[in-house]
Order: sequence, then structure tokens, then C-alpha cells
Amino acid sequence: MTFLNSLPLWGGLAAAGIAVPIIIHLLHQRHRRRTDWAAMELLRRALVIRSGQVRLEDLLILLLRCLVLALVAFAMLRPSLRNENAQILGGEQRVGMVVAIDASYSMAHGKHSKRFDRALEKASEILKSANVGDPVSLVLLGDKTRTLLRGSSYDEQRFREVLENAKTLPEGLNLERCLVETLGLVTELKASIRECYLITDAQAVDWENLSADARSGLESIADDASLFITPVGVDGEENLSVMSFEYVSGSLVPSGTVRFAAEVRNHGRQLSEGGTATLEVDGQDVTRQSIGSIKEGESRMISFYASFDKGGDSRVRVILGPDSLSLDNERQTVVHVREKIRILCAHGEPASGDRPSEVFYLVRALELKKSGESATLDVVRADWQDLDAEDFKEYDVIFLANVPTIAVDVAKRLKDFVGKGGGLAIYAGEKLDAESYNAQLHGGDVNLLPGEIVDMVSFEGDDTRSENDETKASWTIGPIQSDHVLASLAESIPEEGRSAAKIRKVIQVKPDEDSDTILRLSRSDLPLLLEKQVGEGTVLLVTTTADRDWGNLSVHPFFPMMVQQSITHFTSRPGERTVALGAPGKITLAGLQANHQVTLSEPDGEPLAVNLLKGSSGIPYCAIDSDAPGFYEVEPVGLPSSALAVNINAGEADVKVFSSDSLGTALGKPEWVISPQADLAKIISQSREGFDLSRTLLILALLIFLLQGFLAKMYTNRMTGETGDVTESLRKQTVAAARRT
Repeated sequence: MTFLNSLPLWGGLAAAGIAVPIIIHLLHQRHRRRTDWAAMELLRRALVIRSGQVRLEDLLILLLRCLVLALVAFAMLRPSLRNENAQILGGEQRVGMVVAIDASYSMAHGKHSKRFDRALEKASEILKSANVGDPVSLVLLGDKTRTLLRGSSYDEQRFREVLENAKTLPEGLNLERCLVETLGLVTELKASIRECYLITDAQAVDWENLSADARSGLESIADDASLFITPVGVDGEENLSVMSFEYVSGSLVPSGTVRFAAEVRNHGRQLSEGGTATLEVDGQDVTRQSIGSIKEGESRMISFYASFDKGGDSRVRVILGPDSLSLDNERQTVVHVREKIRILCAHGEPASGDRPSEVFYLVRALELKKSGESATLDVVRADWQDLDAEDFKEYDVIFLANVPTIAVDVAKRLKDFVGKGGGLAIYAGEKLDAESYNAQLHGGDVNLLPGEIVDMVSFEGDDTRSENDETKASWTIGPIQSDHVLASLAESIPEEGRSAAKIRKVIQVKPDEDSDTILRLSRSDLPLLLEKQVGEGTVLLVTTTADRDWGNLSVHPFFPMMVQQSITHFTSRPGERTVALGAPGKITLAGLQANHQVTLSEPDGEPLAVNLLKGSSGIPYCAIDSDAPGFYEVEPVGLPSSALAVNINAGEADVKVFSSDSLGTALGKPEWVISPQADLAKIISQSREGFDLSRTLLILALLIFLLQGFLAKMYTNRMTGETGDVTESLRKQTVAAARRT
């Protein structure tokens, strides 16, 4: 407890006030000249009989009157209950403040006024309580803290200018990280009183499930300073956002049709009706889709179809109509459209007589692509013995069909080809040497195969028809258990259609842990199609032949679909050209050298000249500091530009908030939370000066004064009541007269 007025002055007055009734009482007790009178002797004896009770009643009234005067004098001292963090060091108190403003992009939400604008108003109100020269830190909170001013001596004009220039950040709120950094700012304050203000919209996704580290951070701040969590209040919680946007399927070649899908979510508390979503390609509106109605808390998938008229990187974006929070209304991706897809088909057995080559059906499947797209395919056939002479860098996809063996040098170049983004498809056959494949392509430094080749296995049944009879009993494509695009393609064929695919022989493969079994054979656990990611590329292993030697799969309708989709799968990787905001990004540029200078254009900045770095795979790349959403472009001199899409954290789009009461309950510390409607200036004053008890003391003094008056009157009335005893009546009237003084 402390006193806001002078203790010596008002303490002396209090002592004097208490002494006054006692002095008056004593004066009434002074000795007078005594005169004996017989009648008075009788009265004196009567008074002695009741003197004990009278003295007790008089003492109680005296004490109450002294207490009244003491309380009044004590109230004049203005006693206050102080916050434990407010340390009095004598003289004028120095106040140090950390004002931390939530600047995550949910703070940009608002129907009539933005949450962030309200936060700035509260920050201005808080800063009005600072004195010139007080150390004040001003920070913005997002994925990390952005320090605007650090321990700066308070200057009203300077701080006002800083607040006027403050803006929201395109990122979510990382409370754990921000609280640790805020605590550091609090502990470095050089002041007798330290305060920390967290101004936020109290977004539920940030505050409802606080981690132990976040709670510990809040408690640590509260131990070192007076902690105030200040919700800004909101005028609505309705919001639509694009949660995801991605390439789904289709040929990424000129004239090829491509499907994109966007997930639109209603984060509000009521049904959302109407609205549109627009697909934009390279800055031009391509198509528009109606969103339709979406129930609260639910999502809807919207598909868009587009085609491209040129090769290179295309920038694709989906945009929702305007609402109360614009930043989450769009997402973007980058897809690479290839002007030519160069394919090498290497066979282990050439055509002979009526017998076609091993790659006949592969090439035929590729030629079945749409006429507009087939022009983009450049297919080269080669004998497996000529692989040593082929430059794999000239191709995008390589097919190996019944190739007997793999030379050491070929294996190393295949690894380099796949690691840099190439696609490799391997088909089995009678000539395939399992020992050679395992030695050169499985395990060791190369390790391209999705698994170890164990043996060749034929279907075992009671069918006595010849091996070459395609009607002979055999396996078919088994139940679909994968969500891979090729598995989905097989699942699109009716079961009776899939059962028409007859497979009589396969190579038995033991899959590696890092591989994916896409298709299996019916009535068996044997894999039919496996996949493995190697570096930036993909390897597919088909355990049967690409011709009709081991079945009729090559003439089944699924085969050309599988081959064509494999090409698309190999050459379409838009996900690699999209990163989340704040994550390290890079744009690879094959064909250039490290330290080569290029021009980097950011979404909201001037073009910069930067040098390429050397990647682990040997391909140089441009490092991207993804601190803003949008498209980043790299333009090498004389070469086509490359792009990277950066998107915001979709989780921040849920703008529902805690009320101040709910937040206090969730934290278990309601004293930390200040209601948006509370008198902030008064709360700050009470925190620094303590709770002023003077008013409470004056009210208590008034009540005690009324009590003593009531008691005095009650005692007086009782003593002056009617009685037939003249002596007793005279005695009571004498005492009553004394009480009235």
C-alpha cells in the first residue's frame, strides 16, 4: 500500500482528529467544587448502580466517533493498493512500455472499419499515458516480430508518424515465437514500472489452443511487467477464402487442355450465397465460375479448364469477388508449358517379320494423342545398344522396353537425367536381366528402381491352352488401393472393362520403403505398376511387357491412357513452382552457371540484379526470399523467364474471434484481458497508481457516523423513557445530556 498525499501532513491531521473527541470527553470529566446535599447523595448512589453499563455505551460511541475522524483523515492521505510490478524508487516514476500490435492479415478484416485501424487507435491511446523520455518499444506481430521502435525515448510526434505508416502483414500470427521476442523487449526496459500491451483481434485459431510454450511466454511477461491483452472488438466475422488452388490434370503443352481446382471455404457463421471466382492466366481473365451457396464452416471445390497458346512458365491465379478481407481472396500457381516433349523409346528387340518392335504399341499410344497436342511430341526410337551414344539431356522422358542389361555409364547418366527432373519408364520382358538391373539400378549410388527384381512369375492355373493364347486364364488389374493419378485413371474404367486386360506373366518385385505401389494384379499381391521419386524426377516400373508377349495389356484401352498420362505426370510438376509465404523458395535454371547474374522481379518491388547459386544436384538456382504473396520472376539475359508463386497461410482466413470474457476464461487469467469497451486510460492509471481507497474510506466513515448517531439516539431514548422514579429519571436525563455533547 502506498499514499498519494503527504504522509507527515495528513498523518498529523489524522492523529489530531482522533484526539479531539477524547479531549472533549476529558474536559467534561474535570473536577468541580463539591457541595454536600442530602438529596443529591441519594441520586449519586442511584447513578453508581448503573454506571458500568453507561460507561460501556459511552465508550462505544466515543470509539466510533474517533474512528470516523480517523477514516476521514486516512482518506485524505489517498491510500492505494499498488500493482506488484510497480516499484517505487522515489521521486518521479519512469514507465517503460512494450506496445505489441497484432499485424497478421486477419487484422485487415472489417465491414466498416478494419481491425488494424482500431488497434492503431488503441496504441495511440496507450501512448498518451507515456511521458517524454520514457523508454517505449513499438512492434508488429506476425510470423515473427517486426520492431518499429526499440526502447526509444518517447516523443509524441515521432511515435505518431510511425503508427501512421504501420500496415498489416501478409502472414499468420506465430504466438510462440512472437511472445519470446516480446519478452526480450520487456526485460531490456530500464524503468521502475514496466508494462506490456498485446493489442489483437483475439482470433480463435490463434488463442483457443495455446501451446505450453505460448502460455509460458505470457506468464514470463506477466512476471516482469504489467500485462494487458487488449482485444480490439470486431463488427463481423464473415469471410470467404481460397484455401487451395492447384493443377489437377491435363497436358501442359500448347493447345493442351488443363484442369485446375480451387477450394473455397466459408469461415463465417451463416450461409454464404452467390459470388463468383475468376481464373486468370498471365494477367488475362480466362473463365469465370459461379461459387454457389456454401454453408457455414464448409468448403466447395470449383474446377476450371484452360489451355495455353505458348510454351514457358505460365502464371495462373484464381480470384474471388471482393469481401471484408481481400488478401485471402486469391491464390496462384505456376505451370511450365513445354513447347516440345522429347521422348526416347529404347527397345530390347527390333521388329522382325510380322512381329513389331518392343516399342510399337508405346509409340502408337503416343500418336493417339489429340492432333493439336501430338505436334508437341517428338518421339525418337533407338536400339538399346545405342544408349551409350544418346545424350539424355536432349530428352524429357525415356522409355526402356525389354532392355536386356544396363551398362554402368548408362546407369549413372540415367540417374543424372532423372535427378534433374526427367521421367523414366521401365517395361519388363523376357530379355530383361534381373541381376544386371539390380546391380546397376538398385541400391548403391544410382538406386533408380522402385524395388528389387526377384524373379519372373507366370500365372498358375488349370488352363491347358497354349501360352500364346490370349484367352488363356490370367491375372487382371486388381482392386484400386492408391490415390495416385494413374490409379485413379484405372479406377475410371468399369470393373468389367479392367477384367478384360489379361496379364499372364510379370517380374516379381520386392518394393522399397520409399516407393509407391500404384497398381496390383488381381488374386495376387504382385505389383503391376510402381513409382519412385528420385531427386526432381520420377521412375515408373511396369512389371509386364509393352508388347503382347506377356498378355494383351498393350492393346487394352487402358494402355494408351496410361502412357499418355505418364507423359503428363512426368512433365507436369506445378507444385514445385509454388511455396508458402515465408518458406525458402528457389527457381532452378538449367543450362546456366553458378554466379551468373540474372534479374529478379518481386511482386511489390523493383527488379534486382542477383547471382545464381550452385545447387546440390549441380543445377544453379536463384534463391527467393518469399516475404510477399504473388509471382516472383527471374529473367536471364537471352533466355525465357522463370517464375515462382508464393501464397499466404490459408489458416489465417478464419476470422472468428474470442470475446474478452471468453479469452480471459481460456487463458485462466481474466485479469490480463481488457474489454474493448473498458476505459483504457483509467485502467492504466490504476495500474500505475494503484486502486485509490480514499472514496471507499469516506463512504465507510459516513456509514460509521450514521451508526454512532443511531446508537446514541437509541441509548438516549432508552434512558429518558417514562418512569415513576424521579431520581432515576433525573439520572438518565443527566447522562443523555452528556451524550449529546
